[in-house]
Parts: sequence; C-alpha cells; structure tokens
Amino acid sequence: MHHQQKKILPSFRPVSSKPMLFLNAVFGLFWVFCSLFFLGGIVFLSINSREETGLDEKGTLALFCIFSLIILAIIALILYSRKKMYTSIIIDEKGIRYLNAFNNKVRKEICWSNFAKREKVTYILEPPKFDVSYIRQSKSFFDQFFWPVLINNKIEIHSEMFLGKHFFAMLYTNRLELIRTFLLGLAHYRPDITVNPEIFSNHYIDKESYTIDYNQRRKIGIIAGLVCALIFTIIYFLVF
Repeated sequence: MHHQQKKILPSFRPVSSKPMLFLNAVFGLFWVFCSLFFLGGIVFLSINSREETGLDEKGTLALFCIFSLIILAIIALILYSRKKMYTSIIIDEKGIRYLNAFNNKVRKEICWSNFAKREKVTYILEPPKFDVSYIRQSKSFFDQFFWPVLINNKIEIHSEMFLGKHFFAMLYTNRLELIRTFLLGLAHYRPDITVNPEIFSNHYIDKESYTIDYNQRRKIGIIAGLVCALIFTIIYFLVF
C-alpha cells in the first residue's frame, strides 16, 4: 500500500526561496532610517543648547533617554537575532535548510528524519490533532505552522512561517511554492507524519495533485481588495 501511494505522488523537485527584492529593500531601509533618525536625535540633543532645541532641561533629558532606550533596543535586537538570521529557505531531499546568503552560513537544518510525532510532546494546552498544524494569527497576514522535531536527542516544537529572518530578506515571491514543496516532501519522505488538511485548502493546494490554484488565489485577493476599498470608502463618507 505504501509503495502504491508513493507511485501516484507527483515527483519531488527541490526549491529555494526567491526574495521580493523591492519590498525587502524598503523594509530593510526603513529600519536603517529609523536607527539613523534616533541616533541623529541623540547627537542633536547632545551638541545643541536648550535655546536651540526649544526644550527645557527636563524635556531634553526625557527625550534623550527615550531616544537612547530605542537605540539600545535596536542594538539588542540585532545582537539577539544575529546568529539566528537567515535570508534563504531551501527544501530538498534532505529536508529544510536555513541559509544566510550574506555570509553563506547554514543557520539551521531540519532533516525529514528529524520530524517527530505529536504524541511524543507534552502540551500545556489541548494537543493538536495532527503532527503538522497551524495557527492563523490575527496580527499577521501569514499562517504560522508548527510541528515537533528531534534535535540533539531532544523533542522541541519548531514554528515556521516560510518567511526570511533578516532585515533585508523577509518576504518571498514563491512562498506558496515553498509550502507546496514542504507538503510534498512530507508525503514522499515522511508519509507517517499527519498534516492538518486545512493547510492545503488555505493555501490553494490540491491535496491529490499538489498543484497550486493561482487563479483562485488571485480571485480571493481581488475580492478582499474590493471589500477593503468599500470599507474605507464607507468610513470616509461617514467621517467626512
């Protein structure tokens, strides 16, 4: 039965993430400009007198402290994320690799053999019904997937959004293709791992052929855009 199931599966082809160059540059430069703005504010407050800044002593000190805390927070975020940053996701016959293309270092690797069953994890809340499940976050446009993995003889929960973790490489043009290849890789190399079927329907992937219905995705995107435009138009007329 297992042999027959593998025969009818589409062939597996490795895939690498493709960054959205323009949007990634915009987001990256946004962080750079924010840092320069607050750094410039600190320098401005330091070298100019109170008459020139138009602030009293308390106001100058408060603003200086706020700007300094923001700069320290940005530095702490960079130092914390530096060793975890990756620009690319590669899914192939071995599993999933996270690569930082700026220094050509593999940040993390999850082999297909590392995937574990949900029964091996003790959950605080109600355990999921499938080994690979997802949550749709209200603050994000992207679903977050999670599944147990065996790393260094220890079971842990791995979460994944199929996005980059770098200020200049966050969004991918082929995110759906990454998800599709991930699901197909599981079917080929770990058919014992169960997957929440909603993941297929929510990402326009056919569960049998593993093809992506881009037309359906486009239609829903257009409808969502029209609904948002209608809501903003109604709000505009109600307010003004």
